[in-house]
Amino acid sequence: MIDPLLAAINQQEEEMFSLLKTLVLQESYTLDKQGVDSVGFIIQEALSPCGLIQEKEHQEQFGDHLIFRTAPQGPGSLKPLLLVGHMDTVYPPEMAFDWYREDDNKVNGPGVIDMKGGLVTAIYAIRTLFFAGLLDTIPMVFICNSDEEKGSPTSKELLRREAERSAAALVFECGGKNGEMVTGRKGKIGFHIDIEGQAGHAAFSGENKPSSILELAHKIIAIEALNNPEKQRVVNVGLVSGGIGPNTVPEKAEAEVDCRFLTREDGENCRKQITKIIEECRIGGTSAIWSINSSRAVMEANGKNRKLLNLVQEQATKLGMTVAEELRSGVSDANTLAGCGIPVLDGLGPIGEFDHSDREYLIKASLPDRVRLTAAAILEIHRRQQNDSFSTG
Repeated sequence: MIDPLLAAINQQEEEMFSLLKTLVLQESYTLDKQGVDSVGFIIQEALSPCGLIQEKEHQEQFGDHLIFRTAPQGPGSLKPLLLVGHMDTVYPPEMAFDWYREDDNKVNGPGVIDMKGGLVTAIYAIRTLFFAGLLDTIPMVFICNSDEEKGSPTSKELLRREAERSAAALVFECGGKNGEMVTGRKGKIGFHIDIEGQAGHAAFSGENKPSSILELAHKIIAIEALNNPEKQRVVNVGLVSGGIGPNTVPEKAEAEVDCRFLTREDGENCRKQITKIIEECRIGGTSAIWSINSSRAVMEANGKNRKLLNLVQEQATKLGMTVAEELRSGVSDANTLAGCGIPVLDGLGPIGEFDHSDREYLIKASLPDRVRLTAAAILEIHRRQQNDSFSTG
């Protein structure tokens, strides 16, 4: 069954890179709704020959979320396989990272691996199955969301809803440098801290000045002390501001904190410790309040995810490829999907490096390879579902 897939992929390789270039050159910073929607139109056109049922969830601030479904299979049909990719990038227009360059080995450009290369992988795996005459037998849903780089605030519920109906999920963030795929991701909590002191003239402030910045400094030192390499916990105070000038006692100060953790238990412990530090003020005349501005549940590297990885590894071996397991510190939509209890595998996109920077690149040979592997894995998952042997319990 793999031979027809390989033939279909070989015939489309040039088209893959043409689509990749088109997607990369279409700017799609998360807050640029028009740009992200334009990426959606390109994806719709690329999938138009495949006869998929197309749905759109309109958004006011962000781009519209797109859902593509194979034809329903009727009562008692198998649960669908869920594919997920995001259309937005981190690059605002003023950054002027708006070019596409390639040589024999690499492609450079904004979002080339995060994650327009991943979108191309999913699109051409679907197209391959269609041109091989196999797509209409496989229950599958492909979500292209628009706000992942901002924590998926408007698409989380869509992702959860579809995950709860699905047999498993594949997410198309970039593959690891050595071909790894992701069975686990750390969780994340982002805090915003507001400190209020009492304004005054610095020259007359005295020994016990109610400085919001001084209070914040104590909190920063205490919060940074929560870093714990043994638990793989990472805590970072990454943005601070406050005051109006050097000759004034600062009335207001604020900070942003990012916390990453390996287990749900450690995430809860970290949350409690940070909130205690924030709420207990050391400088008289100051007070503090906090809010959580972003969060992602832990994607634990459990047996379900590893069994899904094993299935993909078997297909990789048949294709002459190597796939290893990776635990990633960064978060993605895979965290949300894993929280629904289904098996999830991330990192199915092409291999590259330096995403979120203007050095972002993709290794060219990895794009058609990942299309081949994804198409073969989808087909094998479906075969095992039909034989009632797709078990990840």
